[in-house]
Amino acid sequence: MEDNQHVVLAGTAMVMGLVSIPLCFFLNLGVVVGGIAVVLAILSKGTLEKYLPQAKKAMIYGALGVVIGYGVLAYDMYTVMTNPQARAQLNTMSEKVNGISFDDMLKELGVSIDN
Repeated sequence: MEDNQHVVLAGTAMVMGLVSIPLCFFLNLGVVVGGIAVVLAILSKGTLEKYLPQAKKAMIYGALGVVIGYGVLAYDMYTVMTNPQARAQLNTMSEKVNGISFDDMLKELGVSIDN
């Protein structure tokens, strides 16, 4: 019965790891879900001698989700900081959502970015 719990946890971790990869492109959720998948995969080992195959796959997929997610985040930040059209679009969206532009938020934080 205890082995079944390990299999269920490892299977859940594998599914979360797989889901984390496409979620990297939606609100950067892949980083969070991938991290949770890795943690669940590690916890699924429990008292077993070796990791289950599902847990090994979950660690790989979860790590990919985290790496791809941070890559997407870095690319997005680079694009916003270097592309005036993308910066203008972000300012417009930020004003609609927050009532203040992205550039004004940066100024309040004491950050000045010159284009």
